[in-house]
Amino acid sequence: MAIALLWAVPLLAQSDSTIHRDVEAVDVEAQMQRRAAMPVQTMSAVEIQQLGVQNVADAVRRFSGTNVKDYGGIGGLKTVSVRSLGAAHTAVSYDGVVVSDCQAGPIDIGRFDIGSVESIELAIGQSGGLLQPASAFAQAATLSISTRKPTFSQRSTEVDGHIKGGSFGYLDARISTANKILKNTALSASATFTRADGDYPYTFQNVRQQYSGRRNNSDVRIAHAEINLVSADSNRLKNSLKAYGFYSERGLPGAVILYNNQANERLWDKNFFVQDDARLRLTSNVMVRLQAKYNYSWNRYEDVDVKYLNGHRIDLNTQHEGYASVAGLWSGRLLSVSLAADVAYNTLKSNMMNNPQPRRLTLLSAANVRLTLHRFEATATLVATSTTEKVDQGGHLSDVERLAPAVSARWCARHVAARAMLKKTFRVPTFNELYYTTLGTTGLKPEDAYEANIGVDFDVKGFDFTVDLFANSIENKIVAIPTLYVWRMSNCGKVNIWGADVAASKGFSLADVELKLTGSYSYQRAIDVTDKESKLYRSQIPYTPVHSGKFAAVVQWRKYSLSATSIFSGKRYYLRQNISDNEIEPYAEFSATLSRRFALGQSTLTASLSCLNIADCQYSIVKYYPMPGRQFQLQLSFIL
Repeated sequence: MAIALLWAVPLLAQSDSTIHRDVEAVDVEAQMQRRAAMPVQTMSAVEIQQLGVQNVADAVRRFSGTNVKDYGGIGGLKTVSVRSLGAAHTAVSYDGVVVSDCQAGPIDIGRFDIGSVESIELAIGQSGGLLQPASAFAQAATLSISTRKPTFSQRSTEVDGHIKGGSFGYLDARISTANKILKNTALSASATFTRADGDYPYTFQNVRQQYSGRRNNSDVRIAHAEINLVSADSNRLKNSLKAYGFYSERGLPGAVILYNNQANERLWDKNFFVQDDARLRLTSNVMVRLQAKYNYSWNRYEDVDVKYLNGHRIDLNTQHEGYASVAGLWSGRLLSVSLAADVAYNTLKSNMMNNPQPRRLTLLSAANVRLTLHRFEATATLVATSTTEKVDQGGHLSDVERLAPAVSARWCARHVAARAMLKKTFRVPTFNELYYTTLGTTGLKPEDAYEANIGVDFDVKGFDFTVDLFANSIENKIVAIPTLYVWRMSNCGKVNIWGADVAASKGFSLADVELKLTGSYSYQRAIDVTDKESKLYRSQIPYTPVHSGKFAAVVQWRKYSLSATSIFSGKRYYLRQNISDNEIEPYAEFSATLSRRFALGQSTLTASLSCLNIADCQYSIVKYYPMPGRQFQLQLSFIL
């Protein structure tokens, strides 16, 4: 069984086909991933259940080299930064199509339903497949979320779901059904409802004074539904059509401030999109992939406070996006070539005074060439980006035209594999960075990122040991700086990053007992090198620990499974100046999950009990936003 935290290594050429697997076949996928030319980590649905993973953000936290900003509670914003490059440099793909948010930039990964997930993959650089949209090659890292697909082994209808309850008023219910409507076509639908009070207790340390309280205004209500139409004509045509709907209402508890427990902010979100992803094999050597998507996003922010003119503030924002992509792949014995072209059109409408109502047209194209010679493989990629923006009033972003190259190579023998990668990427400023009232600056330049990675993997008798050394750099970093009266966005930052990711895993079998141990350690130095004369020069950037790690152990005995996991993080700083007053204390969190599977005829019932944060560790990932302490959750899952 593949375990989370497993680093991947060099690739066997050209694997664009889909791998269908049962639980017993997870090892096959792990071997494929470990041959990737760039670092890749995966977590399967089986691991998600065994490890008691609570949400997508919780899964990503268990990957090496990641830094998940979590503002606490089930409804809190959760974004992921890979190797200190910033959350805006990580693309999120949902069932093969990239998710975007031109207004804010980083994607809130906490909004995706973990119960629908078949696998989660984090690729640093880019994943190994060549038949992908151009947007998949344009970011420094890609988080790919794949949802479950029906298998129909013996029946034409499948029903599965779960109900989960736990501490602090947490309830999560999900139901899913899939029907085989034609020989090669299936229609599936799922619905999820989640609610929580989020009023967990916390202890806050302020210098020598300790303050205890409970989070308030932390309630959340989430409803999510999907409809999927999946068809496959043998190996010639595969098509996936998805309609997605999401609604949430949540309180924003705000930062913990001594003697002030007031929190009146509320946030409503609506999101709907429909997307289609089709793959067509024209000949034995040629494949084509077509994608199309329409996305609608709406949010309402409300705050009640005497500081506002009328005693309250209401912000309304609406986004529309149209997206299309075409990609082609030619595969030869030694050489493979792919071309892709994407087009996206984004708009933002807001009720804020003097809002320019921006509209952005983005054109992306990517070319890939891969050479495969027995144990050696090399890939070269070139991404071209063109962005044009228009507004109703005021200044706007200048037209952007950029080229971003990447090269990677891998070599593998029987027990040893090695890889190397160089990649350049950039990101265009978000609408908020450009146009947000008093803060936005229309003269911003794109933020440039550079990546270098070398890695080696040893796999001997089931013991896998991987080391990756990396060096990154960010130029024209977009940061908020104080001016005479207000803070403004500016290109004034440069950050150098270097470090190492080390991971190991080993499986043991004794009679009918199986044990799998995995662990990883990350060392990251991410220093500000903007100004040699500044007192901030060579300071560790905020929220980046130098030392962090993860550990997991899973024991399986017959129909029982017991897992124990741990995540630790060294000290961090929440401001740019590295002084003791700005420190965030290190922490270690331990959790455990016990599950039992019951066979009821052709149906299966699984009961799981999880204890999270067993030691009741009081810690914060974001300063003044305490995380929950000890909590319990019970889940009943069924397959009919």
